[in-house]
Amino acid sequence: MTNLHTIISNVTVFRDAARVTRTGKVKLEPGPHKVLVTGITNYAQTDSFRVKGRGPAKLSSIDVQSMTEVFEPSAEIKPLYDELKELEKKRIGIQDEIEFQQSRLGQINNMVVEFSNHFGMVYAANEGDIKSLTEMDKKSAKLGSDIQQEIRKLNEEIQEIDDKVQVLRNNIGRINSERKTVSTYSVEVSLEVSSASDVELDVTYQTGGAAWAPQYDVDLYPEKAKLRRLAMVTNQTHEDWSEIDLVISTATARPVEAVEGRPFFITAYDPELEGAVYARDRRKERLPRPSSRMKSAGVGGFAPPAPPPEIVEEFAEAVETVSGIAVYELPKKVTIPSDNERHPVTLIEEELESSTIHYWYAEGMAEVVAQDEVVNNDSVILPGKMKVFSEGDYIGETSVGQISPREEFKIGTRVAYDVKAEKKLIERDMEKAGVLRGKLRRSYKYNLEIQSFSKRKIEIEVFDRVPHSVSTQIEIKIDWEKLAVVNQELGVIEWHRELEPNEKKNIEYDYEVVWEKDVTISPPLP
Repeated sequence: MTNLHTIISNVTVFRDAARVTRTGKVKLEPGPHKVLVTGITNYAQTDSFRVKGRGPAKLSSIDVQSMTEVFEPSAEIKPLYDELKELEKKRIGIQDEIEFQQSRLGQINNMVVEFSNHFGMVYAANEGDIKSLTEMDKKSAKLGSDIQQEIRKLNEEIQEIDDKVQVLRNNIGRINSERKTVSTYSVEVSLEVSSASDVELDVTYQTGGAAWAPQYDVDLYPEKAKLRRLAMVTNQTHEDWSEIDLVISTATARPVEAVEGRPFFITAYDPELEGAVYARDRRKERLPRPSSRMKSAGVGGFAPPAPPPEIVEEFAEAVETVSGIAVYELPKKVTIPSDNERHPVTLIEEELESSTIHYWYAEGMAEVVAQDEVVNNDSVILPGKMKVFSEGDYIGETSVGQISPREEFKIGTRVAYDVKAEKKLIERDMEKAGVLRGKLRRSYKYNLEIQSFSKRKIEIEVFDRVPHSVSTQIEIKIDWEKLAVVNQELGVIEWHRELEPNEKKNIEYDYEVVWEKDVTISPPLP
């Protein structure tokens, strides 16, 4: 058996797993050999192991086995246990001494009480001297004080021992925690070598404990958007990835199922049949049932120094594979340790087609907003967080859903300070439509004023609304052809306008509402 030392040379990280390749080289003599590769994470899937190689040898078979190793703490723990036992033994002796002194103190107190009672009778018979009682009190008080002082001293010794015991137990617990059991996989490779040479083997396997989440930075410019893709990589496989070739894939490792269609049967309700089914189910219930995750300008007369050259970034090479899956190959080797952190990896920066659209809903918005219509390139945009910039100025952060290759999406909604819009009520009139007909009429006239202060030509979508009646007793009169709207539906009106720099445009429209005099309109008209 020949042990082969391998290093992790290549990792492909999927959205919920990773494919790892270990590479090692060993010199072998002609003949049959068994090569053992050890120390593979226990997160590896046993049925995913594959072995390839280079050299004058034939691969006969591979055998994957699980191994368990127990790592004992390096510190010597026996002296700590011996010291702990000595301290516990000493504590017991001190506690016994405390109990003995407390017993003596109790005996002295009882003796003083008994002497006092007996001395009273003796003194009453003129057979005792009061000095004897005084002397007894002094001696008993002195003896009691000495005993209590001794007890306090013993208690202090116990407290000191308890502190030492606590420190020892903490040290023992820490050392014991260093003892661990580690499960790993090993791969035994059978080879038939034809001539003495170096044989290089690649062991590939798929492992859990690894994943990546997408994150994006998008910078919006006129007619284009720069999208930077980042991968937040997590490595919790118990294997450090040191100086590896890293590939990020948008694929997932979990199985996907195509669900077949099934008929949906419906029928007419039959009370008698329902009753029979209910009775049958009740009988089943009674039967026993089985158990069952700012730029600063130059100051003074000196020209500012030339700016340093910008740092050149290297990005991954993106390849679109079958079904829109994208694979990003990093240009340099990467190190990602096995820990609980998320490690950012810059994938690519791409330029997308983009156009800025201004939007204003006159009834509900005091300010015009702008957003960009962006067309995705050939790589899928996975759901994730996106930081949005406008020509380098930070706008905010948002979340995006999945965007397919070449799909159009809107992003970067922001206040358009270079466009001003205002809705004005020009006229409002209420009168009877006709005495004989008994109807009321109210007319309105509005002006939508839009002015551009932008340096560029802008496009704006303008929306407003008029009342829409769902009652035959209320009529809305408006000349739709005169308004030349792009679209109107249920009273919501849409116009599209183009404004040159510093140009102002107005949209005027009027309508009237006619209703029966006995009808109350709800909600009230403006």
